[in-house]
Amino acid sequence: MKKLVVIGMGLIGGSIGKAAIKRKLADEVIGVCRRESSLERAIKEDSLTRGFVNNYTKACKDADLVIIATPVHTIKEVLDGLKDAIKDKNTLVTDVGSTKREIVDYASMYSDKFTFIGAHPLAGSEKTGVENATEDLFENSLCILTPQKDSPRKKIEALKKFWETLGASVEVTSPDKHDEVLAFTSHLPHIAAFALSGIMEKDDLKFTSTGFKDTTRIASSDPALWNDILLSNKKNVLSSIEKYKEYLTELEKTIEANNAETLQEKLSECKKIRDELV
Repeated sequence: MKKLVVIGMGLIGGSIGKAAIKRKLADEVIGVCRRESSLERAIKEDSLTRGFVNNYTKACKDADLVIIATPVHTIKEVLDGLKDAIKDKNTLVTDVGSTKREIVDYASMYSDKFTFIGAHPLAGSEKTGVENATEDLFENSLCILTPQKDSPRKKIEALKKFWETLGASVEVTSPDKHDEVLAFTSHLPHIAAFALSGIMEKDDLKFTSTGFKDTTRIASSDPALWNDILLSNKKNVLSSIEKYKEYLTELEKTIEANNAETLQEKLSECKKIRDELV
């Protein structure tokens, strides 16, 4: 492609830019940042070829692909800004948001302005910022695409090929299915890690082992980012918490009853499921 535009030069946006430049996926990789200092850091990190501060019109002129890599709560704001900046309905716009239904529905208002297909790369780190961006962040990861029923097949295939070129495998599903499943596979694990960290007494941290550190690593993630994600997918998140509480109660009752055989069976079932992960 001739022109790739990445709006938001944080960890994900910066990594997309670096990966695209390394693989020569576009003649130009244009970045859009909110602050001059952010743009300067992105240029220093070689995450773009050139960029703009809050200027969608100049950045998106003749763009082939526009990727919104901003926090969930700002994606709708960016979409509002793109409605007058993009002049070609065939321009493909996508995002990297961790929730999809709300975003896809909002983007549908601008279907006469550009083609939007939701995406969610399941890659990242508890670290943030373009200074932590890497060109291989998406290698051996999964990216989920959430097109609408009327999304053009050619655009879906083009976006699929883009993410595959960055090293990701791609699954296509509905926005609703995405939000339902990710509540369990991503959002709930973060809640559990935050909660486990939250009940610890600071004076007891010196007694923690690798088990506690491994389990709570993602509790070092950006609280503001996860505040947005959890509230954006509230219904599914609450459902996942309820199911988790029910299973914890089962384990609690089994331990309380001193039922060693049942407890071991449950733990063995859990281990079997976990061991199926590659």
